This record gives sequence, structure tokens and C-alpha cells, in this order.
Amino acid sequence: MDIIELGEREAQEVFHELKYRLESTGYLPDEYFLMDSHWENGRTIPKGANIFCTTDYGASEGVYLDVYLKWYEDQKPVTKSFITGKTLGENGNDLDRMFLISSAITKAFHGDHATHTRFQKIGGVEDDTGGSVVHLSQQEQRTIINALVEQRERQEEAMTQTEQLLRRMTGSITAYINEVGMKPLRMCDYDKAVLAIRDGEMAAFTECAAKVPEHADALLVEAAGRPGLVGRNMTAMLLNGRTDVDYLSYCAACKKAIDRRGWE
Repeated sequence: MDIIELGEREAQEVFHELKYRLESTGYLPDEYFLMDSHWENGRTIPKGANIFCTTDYGASEGVYLDVYLKWYEDQKPVTKSFITGKTLGENGNDLDRMFLISSAITKAFHGDHATHTRFQKIGGVEDDTGGSVVHLSQQEQRTIINALVEQRERQEEAMTQTEQLLRRMTGSITAYINEVGMKPLRMCDYDKAVLAIRDGEMAAFTECAAKVPEHADALLVEAAGRPGLVGRNMTAMLLNGRTDVDYLSYCAACKKAIDRRGWE
């Protein structure tokens, strides 16, 4: 999965791109995830800024995740709050989950520098703030991945949650497709293109979209809703040289882009 770039971009765009990525993997805090008002109105992130997170219990309730930006001005460090997230639960498992979200944010901007077994939350229903966080060996990951793939094929209603878990465990759309392809793959090129949009995989999207030109308008609507540079590049690719875009699809794409970026 591509890392999110910080350098001298509009803070609001970076925020929406990060929020989209966390949401697509089921990693958004359940109470709120908000950008600090200091970064509104088109304010850009300073050149050379870095990002770091802190996680702790709140003074009265819940668990808080704070995301900060740090840079240097006149050779002096400057630190500003960027994003605050909060979860409703306040037990040890909730704290563990928020640390996992903090890790996901760090990896979104810095990448994953090693191949290792991951920590995963294996949960029940959405409002269950208990759950458990377990360390999975590679063999255990394989067992769960195979089970989830079979579940995905049988239970279309559980597809969203299943895809979130699969993508968290396999790391990228390429790995995801490779895994489900072993069952064997029962996914059309359009579905692959949509998953590539959600995962921000430009190469996979370009390859799959080229195979389904009859679905270009539907893919345009999907791509327009993905924030950040990758989403804009996907949208531009689908519009490049076209004069036959369906009017209703074009309007839907414009509305989705506005809604996603929160600029209405």
C-alpha cells in the first residue's frame, strides 16, 4: 500500500486521505476522529514536517488518540496538534485497540519497515468494546485468512467486515487478490478495480480498469470518492480523452467527490 505524503500539502486533504484509509480497514475510533481547527481553510503542512501519535486514557472517560505534526522554524522545534480521536470504551482492550490505530497511522505515513506477524483485533459486534487483541503466528494468520475467504464467498452480507479484516491481514490489494485467488478467485475485473480504488493501488487499478471499459462510468463514481492524489489520478485517468461520459454518472461523481472531501 502506498504511503501518504505530507510535504507542503493542504492539511485537510491529508486528513481526509488518512480517514478514508482507516475507515476502509475498520480502524476508525468509534466516538470521533477530528482534525484540529488550526488546519482548516486550506492551511498547508509545513515543509519537512513529521508526524507522531500519543495514546492514553482520558481524564474522565474513554481513550484518546492524538496525532501531532512537528517541524522546525529558525532551527527551533514546533509541535502542533493535528488530529484527535476518541473511543467510547475505556478498558484495557480499548486501549490496546487505540494503540493499534496509532500504529496504523504511523505506517500510513512511514510505511511498514519489516515483514512480521501482526497484531489483530478479532471482534464481535460493533458496539462490543470488549473483544481481544491477540498475536498471530504466520500459521495462525493463514488459517484465519483461509476461513475468511470461504466466509466471503458464502456470506455476501458480511462482505464489508470480511474485506476489512482480509485487507488488514494481507496488507495490500495485491496480496488480497493473491490470497483470494487461491480459492480459486471468483472476482470479476470490475470488482478488482473497485478494491484497487479503495486500497489506493494505482497500478492494479490501471490494469483492471482497462479490461472493463464498459464500466468506466461506474468506476468514475467510485474513484471520485477517494480522497488524495491517488484518487485524483484515478479520476483523471478515467476522464482522459473521453467525450461520452454519462451525464448522470458525471454528476454523481462530482457530488461524491465533494461529500468525501467535506467541502460542501
